Amino acid sequence: MQAWRSRLTALNSLDLHHPILQAPMAGVSTPEMAAAVSRAGGLGGLAVGHLQPPAAAAAIEATRALTDRPFNVNLFCHAPARPDEPRERAWLRHLAPSFTRFGAEPPAGLEELYRSFVDDPAMLEVLLTQRPAVVSLHFGLPSQATLSALKAAGILLLASATNLDEARQAERAGIDMVVAQGYEAGGHRGCFDPEAADLRLSTSVLTRLLVTNLSLPVVAAGGIMDAAGARAALELGAVAVQMGTAFVASPESSAAAAHRELLLH
Repeated sequence: MQAWRSRLTALNSLDLHHPILQAPMAGVSTPEMAAAVSRAGGLGGLAVGHLQPPAAAAAIEATRALTDRPFNVNLFCHAPARPDEPRERAWLRHLAPSFTRFGAEPPAGLEELYRSFVDDPAMLEVLLTQRPAVVSLHFGLPSQATLSALKAAGILLLASATNLDEARQAERAGIDMVVAQGYEAGGHRGCFDPEAADLRLSTSVLTRLLVTNLSLPVVAAGGIMDAAGARAALELGAVAVQMGTAFVASPESSAAAAHRELLLH
């Protein structure tokens, strides 16, 4: 089962001992989790798309303090939010009875929770300063200038794709490796356009589709929980697998006890 090492061209410099990427799960993955996976010979993943730039920098530094192995830093590239005050006021009026029902005070206004990396120069500066070995992108791609800056800094780039068109966009943009996110994935769908029809391709179908149509290495993701699932993905031509749910109940996870209980029983 070591044939994957010769095919893992884009990650050869990372010297992985196992073809396993830990999915960077916002709200669940931690610096401790990413570091533990990397120390064990996989590629740990750190989600920072839900953080402000200073907190993202601190999380990267915390991970680096726990391991000298490479790890992946993940960003959200959804379409940037555009303020629409009349529409926001209408939503607040519509939702006001629900707040009252639960004894809560409605907010004075709506705020953007997760700023897109597409429109966040401060986050780009964090990455160029910290220079993690790997940066992965979800929900789309940033500008070509941003991608070029990251590559010039020596950072390996990954991007999630849920269909062939998205994967081809990533390939044209110069992404080093594509994560084939099948419909079985427990995390949020990485669709580039939330308004477009979702083909809901399974992990096995999508992985084989991308392997046979791209020149890029493909990482299979979605519903892979054990060695048998990983072997099956590698047989389809994937160079590695990305696993998220499999790590949710780990000691390093920040998942709530109730979530751990549901997964384990």
